[in-house]
Amino acid sequence: MEIPKNPKRGLKILNSWGKKKMDFVPIDPAGQRVNVYVCGPTVYDSAHLGHARAYLTFDIILRILSDYFGYDIFYVMNITDVDDKIILRARQNYLFDLYLNEATKLSLVLEDMNKALAMVKDKHQMKIQKLQAEIAELGSESVGEDSKGELKQPNQSKDLKESKQSLVEMLDNEMIKLENVTNAEKKAKAFLVDAKSRSMSEKESIEGLLPIVKPELSAMLDKHKGHTVTDQRIFREHAARFEQEFLEDLTSLGVRMPAVLTRVSEYIDEIIQFVQKIIDKGLAYESNGSVYFNVPEFACKHTYCKLKPESAKNIALANEGEGALGSTGEKKTANDFALWKKSKKGEPQWKSPWGLGRPGWHIECSAMSGQILGGNFDIHGGGSDLKFPHHDNEIAQSEAYFDTHQWVNYWMHAGHLHVKGRKMSKSLKNFTTIRAALKAHSARQLRLMFLLAKWDSQINFDENSLKEIEEREKQIKFFFNDAKVALRDRKAPSAETQKWDEKDTQVKDTLLKAKSEVHLALCDNLNWKLAMKKISDLITTGQKYLRSPTFKPLLLRQIQLYVTKMLKIFGLVPSDSVGLRVNGDGATNADGGAASASGNAKEDVIRPYLDAFVEFRNKIRQELKNAGKDAGVDKRVLFKLCDELRDSVLPAIGVRLADKGATSSIWSIDDPKELLEEVQARKREEKAKQVKKLQASIKKKLEEIKQIQDHQIKPEDYFASLHDKKSSFTKIGADGIPTHVKGEPVSKKASKTYAKLLRKYRTNYTKVQSKVAKNPKLVDTLTAEIHRLKAQL
Repeated sequence: MEIPKNPKRGLKILNSWGKKKMDFVPIDPAGQRVNVYVCGPTVYDSAHLGHARAYLTFDIILRILSDYFGYDIFYVMNITDVDDKIILRARQNYLFDLYLNEATKLSLVLEDMNKALAMVKDKHQMKIQKLQAEIAELGSESVGEDSKGELKQPNQSKDLKESKQSLVEMLDNEMIKLENVTNAEKKAKAFLVDAKSRSMSEKESIEGLLPIVKPELSAMLDKHKGHTVTDQRIFREHAARFEQEFLEDLTSLGVRMPAVLTRVSEYIDEIIQFVQKIIDKGLAYESNGSVYFNVPEFACKHTYCKLKPESAKNIALANEGEGALGSTGEKKTANDFALWKKSKKGEPQWKSPWGLGRPGWHIECSAMSGQILGGNFDIHGGGSDLKFPHHDNEIAQSEAYFDTHQWVNYWMHAGHLHVKGRKMSKSLKNFTTIRAALKAHSARQLRLMFLLAKWDSQINFDENSLKEIEEREKQIKFFFNDAKVALRDRKAPSAETQKWDEKDTQVKDTLLKAKSEVHLALCDNLNWKLAMKKISDLITTGQKYLRSPTFKPLLLRQIQLYVTKMLKIFGLVPSDSVGLRVNGDGATNADGGAASASGNAKEDVIRPYLDAFVEFRNKIRQELKNAGKDAGVDKRVLFKLCDELRDSVLPAIGVRLADKGATSSIWSIDDPKELLEEVQARKREEKAKQVKKLQASIKKKLEEIKQIQDHQIKPEDYFASLHDKKSSFTKIGADGIPTHVKGEPVSKKASKTYAKLLRKYRTNYTKVQSKVAKNPKLVDTLTAEIHRLKAQL
């Protein structure tokens, strides 16, 4: 591997090619321009958080390269709008909708449903058996053997182990898919039972049942009728819909758009030319209308599988890369892969020298990146699952086309997002769409989640990670709010002493150290997880510092500006804001002054009014505190009005009012949406406490009723009543204590135990009878109270 010897800026990046950190040096002779290509989505369905992990990660990477290290980024991303997944999903949705509109007989629908479930089950079971056989075969192989004409791999036990692990993961996923089908079958049966009990009509039953088994039924419909879908607009419109949704999602997440979007369907001519040139070089061949890359021929002069050499013999994984529809031609060896696929009926098609067909998956990125960026560029990125076969095959195609041994200098692969230990995936049905996630969490929180982990590591999406995000966001937000309040009440610098004491010097040293540590962290493979930790530590220092009565406003402002600068670079803060402010609040110039009338000047305008208003409110609260019981004022009503103003009126206009002690309050400007969400969260928390309190009260009253019911018998008859129930105490003394059990005299130890039990019963009996004497209808009263409490629940 050769890296240009240009000026560098101390940055090292983990290069998937070689799996080690390397000095980052751009190809550009001036060391300024950085060309980047990132694999975009296959737009067959809504994007989920797993996709957001990749695209937010590269957004942060490119922001740091551009805004922190000062590189001039030229960013290209592709949109895959021609692919087996798109073809299948478009056809299946089309055929399912037709079926739903035409289905009238429930008996026929049930027959089709059962056939579909059986078909899909058989498919997964066959894959499971095949994978199990491959795992067993791999386990019995001697390391480095050459079999069936496949490529001979290096004699490395590690590679063999990783290849086997990949197959095990594929097997695990297939078993989950089979389980999902079984669960759908159970859900369908449960629905039918419910539909029958509710006397649903056939139409209602069909409309409720079919969505439950849509994936399975759609698969069967496609198998039998997919070839009849010949309108090319069906495929294009399907892809266009989800492409638009994906781009809207990126905007909602605050992701910067690339300089160039390349769409496969618009680069067919370039792809055909790319394939033809590889054929001309003798590194690809036509077979029955399809074109395949000749891996063994390529490997004579090049290295195949540079990114994941251990996967070169993983035929199962390679075949997944060929797509679910497969290709019709015959490959010379198992490692060969499709550059161009002959189109069958029911598939989009374009004219080519080899007949009507469509591009293979891997060829699109080679052709489109080559068209825009040429035969050598700086960074190629994507999710870690794309290393093999997609990126390794891209490398082979591009090295063949450009006649080079180094197509891309740096390969970067973002870590996956996992849910309960498994990669988030549509096929495993463990996904959350970006749009659904944004209803529960803000775009800033999702970005923060990825910033709290290394860019190339796995992230677990669970309650613990969400809690950490919320706590970190609160820390940042409260620091800027508290700092703003602290600075607001200080005099102008000219009116205060500026001489530093020991505390000021310590804070300055902490600030400079934090800047240095953040820089070193980012230079070390863009370790923003560590950088965020150092920034968090600095915020903690700043929070403590502003509580000091002698803090220096200018120094505190420097902490504010530096933290804001880094948050902007990471994309957590809009470029025209300070801290976590939005809607025009908080904009500053480089020197920390007001930027415009829409920024800090806004606070300057409204400050006198809010100050006067808050002071007025504080006086009311003080008078209420001083009022006696006979003062003729209903304190509860006025306190409620004050709270309503704080919790409803002011948040709606973007004002945060926080009570400090009994009679003091401070205000700050914030995002109305976030303020209202905080209020709702507090209300939910308070409601949960009330529910818990009501449930505890109900439980207590139920226990009291049971206590009454259990203590109706006189103490002297207690054991006699137990004898009636258990037929065990055959003789009882005058004091009510058993002397014989089942005809046998009791021991002294047992007699003491019975005496203790009777004393306890007598004590409880006396308490219960005392309560009942005071209120003979106590059970009825308690029962009524329980009903009232349940009604409140």
